Amino acid sequence: MAAETRATRQRAFRKTWYKACKVNGGVILVPAGYTFLLQTVTFDGSNCKPNTGFQIDGTIVAPDISKWPKSDFQWILFINSRKGLIVKGNGIIDGRGAPWWNTSLFRPHALRIANSSNVVVAGITIQNPPQMHLFIDNGQYIQVYNFKTSAPAESPNTDGIHLSNSQHAVIHNNTLACVYNVNCGPGHGYSIGGLGPNFSEAQVSDVSIFDSKVQNSLTGVRIKTWPGGSGSVTNIRFSNIQMSNVRTSIVIDQFYCGGQKTCTIMSRSAVQISNVTFEKLTGSYTDKPVSLLCSPYKPCRSLKASIINLVPSNPGLGPAQAECSNTRGQVLTPTTPPLNNCLMGPPEGLFGRS
Repeated sequence: MAAETRATRQRAFRKTWYKACKVNGGVILVPAGYTFLLQTVTFDGSNCKPNTGFQIDGTIVAPDISKWPKSDFQWILFINSRKGLIVKGNGIIDGRGAPWWNTSLFRPHALRIANSSNVVVAGITIQNPPQMHLFIDNGQYIQVYNFKTSAPAESPNTDGIHLSNSQHAVIHNNTLACVYNVNCGPGHGYSIGGLGPNFSEAQVSDVSIFDSKVQNSLTGVRIKTWPGGSGSVTNIRFSNIQMSNVRTSIVIDQFYCGGQKTCTIMSRSAVQISNVTFEKLTGSYTDKPVSLLCSPYKPCRSLKASIINLVPSNPGLGPAQAECSNTRGQVLTPTTPPLNNCLMGPPEGLFGRS
C-alpha cells in the first residue's frame, strides 16, 4: 500500500472521529469483513460530546516495523475523553508485534487510553502487540469486560491489561482495580508492579483480584517493587484463584530489577507493602509454591493467609517449602505449604523501626 494511501486512511479515521465527537453518543465504525492498515493515530476527546464510541467489528492492523515513524511511540491512542469513551465490538486489533519482540527498540503499545473517564472497553480482541495489549493510565471509572488478548508465551512484557494512576476500575469476564472472573495465561499471571523504579514514589491501594484462573505462567499472583522506591501498596486481596502449572504461585518481590543485571538491592528505601490477603488460592506449581521476599528496611506487614492448597505439578518431586524473609502477618487456617514460620517474623525491620 502506498504511503500516500496510508496517510489518507489515517486522516479519514481522524476526520470521522471528529464528526462523531460533535453529537452525543456519536460512533465511528470499523465494519465487519474489512481490514484496515492504520498508521499511528491519536484520537483526542477534549472537545467531544458525551459517550463517544469506537465500534470495531472488522480488523485493524499495525504498520510493518520498517514503516513505523521514527518519532512516534504510540499506535492507537485515545486521550482526554473526559465525558465517556466506549471502545467495543467483535473485531480485532492486530499489533503485528513479532518483529519487535527481539529488538532493543522502544516498543509501542497496541491500544492506549490516557487521561479519560467513564471508559468502557468490551468485546474486542487485541493480538500480538509490540508491547502491551491495553494500557490505561490516568483514568477514572473504567470497565473492561468480554475482552480477549492473544500473544505467544515468548512475547516479552506484552501485558494483557496494564493500569497506571487510575481509580475505580472493574475488569471482568475477560480472557487474558477490581479483577474477577478472568482466565489468564500464559504470561506473568496477575501482577501488581513493578513499582518505584528509578527511586520514584508509588501509591497503590484497594485492589481485589478474585474468582479467576491462571495457567502455564511465570507466577500466579505477584506484587513486585524496585529497591530504592518509596510509597505504599496496601489493601490488596487475592481470592478464589485457581492455578495450574505456574512456576511460582504466590510472590512478593521487593528486589525486582526489571531484568537488569544489577540494581541497588540494599537500598534503605523501599515501597511499604501492607494489608495483603491471600485466600482460597489452590492449584499446582512447577518450581516454588510461595516466595515472599521483603525488604529488611520496610518489612511486609499485616499479611493474611487462609485456605491455601498448592501442590507440585509433578508429584514425584515432592512438596517444596515456602521461601520468606522480613514478613509479618497471620495464618488463619492450615495451609499447604505451611506458612506459620513465614508470617511470624518480628514486626520491626532488622535495622530498626521502618
